[in-house]
Amino acid sequence: MQDFEQTLDAFIWEDFKSLMNNPLLFNNYIDYFLILAEWIKKNRPGLEYSVYWNRLSPILEIDIYDYISKEPEILLGQESKRMFNSKPDTVDSFVMRLSDTLWDLVKLRSGKDCPRCKDDELNYVVAEILETAEKKLILECDTCGCTLNSNGTEWSDGVATIHPANKSIVNKYIGAN
Repeated sequence: MQDFEQTLDAFIWEDFKSLMNNPLLFNNYIDYFLILAEWIKKNRPGLEYSVYWNRLSPILEIDIYDYISKEPEILLGQESKRMFNSKPDTVDSFVMRLSDTLWDLVKLRSGKDCPRCKDDELNYVVAEILETAEKKLILECDTCGCTLNSNGTEWSDGVATIHPANKSIVNKYIGAN
């Protein structure tokens, strides 16, 4: 562990594990998202200094009913083991785990293979360019981080905050019906 990485606070981890007592947690994907998002908001002061917070925070305010994936890559029956059994060493690794989980519940797959790694399908996301606040629909690979413009060219518009995209957003940007 690097010196600059913050160790995950034991209280935050124990509070997180207490979510297991919520009977609705693994009831369905929507409840799982809502309960995790509310817990994250409650514990924001202990998590927001993570380098991954900018990836997590935009997803906390979405209306899950507009974004829930039709085929999440999460098996609810396995989530207690995956999420709650082993304590992450650092806040960064914990926030990354939380972020990946919430993104897995809402990502919209494009149907296009990643040109770099070929092991994953690209997802639609909206990039809000920090310098201009302009928003663009882009494609992103979970595996290698490859980012492309929606037309398939390499995306190089600078630093951006990434937001989830849903079908209506994609249709708005690409003009599909």
